[in-house]
Amino acid sequence: MKVSTEKVARVVALVAVVAVLRATPAAAQAGPDQTAKFLKTVEGTVKAIGESRAQLQKTVATYNSITELTAKDIKSAYKDLGKDIAESEKKVADGGPKIDEMNTAAAAYFTAWKESAAAISDPSLRKRSEERLAEGQARFNKIAVAGKDARQSFDTLMTDVKDQSTFLGHDLNASAIASLKPDAAKFNARATALFAKTDGVTKMFDDYVVSMKP
Repeated sequence: MKVSTEKVARVVALVAVVAVLRATPAAAQAGPDQTAKFLKTVEGTVKAIGESRAQLQKTVATYNSITELTAKDIKSAYKDLGKDIAESEKKVADGGPKIDEMNTAAAAYFTAWKESAAAISDPSLRKRSEERLAEGQARFNKIAVAGKDARQSFDTLMTDVKDQSTFLGHDLNASAIASLKPDAAKFNARATALFAKTDGVTKMFDDYVVSMKP
């Protein structure tokens, strides 16, 4: 018994439609799980930022105990400063993979959202989804840019304190420390600005997570 080409085409089309109808709900249901996975990486990044900030604050305190001559033992404080600087850089370096993981998850998340929006047949609803996608992606990108700016400020601050630490290396006395007063003032001003930037990035991330959670 021969089957007409037209009948075969109708069967193939019907199978395709059924496949789409079956796949679409599954993809939609996967959305909340993907959102949760993405937000988990954001929270991991926020935690890393908090740990880096706390260590940096410790470094600044040790530095000030030397420049303000409040440390009980300047030589011991100088050694502690070297350790604090190294630990501050380590904390920031350890946070790098967290940021990479977050950016990878973000790329996958927004790509999936774009594909999901494109599958909406209602033009008005599809446009609304695309607009919310653009808004969400723009907010995330803004936070990422702010994070990079904070990282650059951190690197500048570390360069300053390492230079001053080297300066004091073979000249660790009251006279040499006193000569760093202008540098200490600039250092603390930069540190204060960096703490503000870091707190700003953390708040933006926190607000973003709250706005995206179900």
